[in-house]
Amino acid sequence: MQKSYIVLFTCATTRALHLELAPTMITESFFMAFRRFISRRGNCRIMYSDNAKTFKKSNRELEQISKILLHDNFRDFICNQKITWKFIVERGVWWGGFYERMVKSVKECLRKVLGRALLSFEELSTILTEVEAVLNSRPLTYVYNDLREPLPLRPVQFLNFASSDSTLPVNFKEIIAAGSSRPSLVKRKKYQDLLVKQLWSKWKKQCMMDLRNAHTLKNPNPQQNIKIDDVVLIEGDNKSKLLWRLGRVIQVFPGRDGGVRSCLLKTSDGTSKRPVQLLYPLEL
Repeated sequence: MQKSYIVLFTCATTRALHLELAPTMITESFFMAFRRFISRRGNCRIMYSDNAKTFKKSNRELEQISKILLHDNFRDFICNQKITWKFIVERGVWWGGFYERMVKSVKECLRKVLGRALLSFEELSTILTEVEAVLNSRPLTYVYNDLREPLPLRPVQFLNFASSDSTLPVNFKEIIAAGSSRPSLVKRKKYQDLLVKQLWSKWKKQCMMDLRNAHTLKNPNPQQNIKIDDVVLIEGDNKSKLLWRLGRVIQVFPGRDGGVRSCLLKTSDGTSKRPVQLLYPLEL
């Protein structure tokens, strides 16, 4: 038995999902998973991630070998475009909300369905591929009861324009290896199918709950925009505000709506970038 890791990729536009199984958490293993993702889904212009050490190291490697990836064997999956890797601002984990929600939902469903199930690396990889197909078949728009109404959009339609209308993956013929009996293989295949169906059921409940909460929760009042030269308290790990550092805003980074999203701060020990949710202007 050994521990494995799931690498999750999701599109910020179509909400399509791609899952890769990695045997270890070292950078080389992640990089191989990323190459498989690019080879099957095509090149991405911009990749967003948190500040995990694995991704930071991968980012440096991508910077160094970007020229190599533009030639010969790597041309197919790099599409002559350099990959821009962007990290969310430090301590601003909610900036990656669109993929953190997918991570949470997939993780909870896998934990509930797989639980203590003992699966080989190949079996788990197959399960993840089928899970990916199921989740990419979920509706993104309203599902009408009237058959004359248009069909709902699904992420799979943006990935494969010739996709079938089946909700669950098509059953495939098992390859019988030497020394394996047909009854044992059939039993194992039924067990895998049951896990996928249970996962789809739990995913629907979780997805609908998230959508309901997103529409019913009231948004807090918008914060007043922070300006350059404002003195602010910087929220830190210490619970007491008396131990928080003071900083002066030297640069602001607005969003599309004009509201400030993060700030570059001058502190006693240098400069740092923080989201506005962790900044508290002083009443001067």
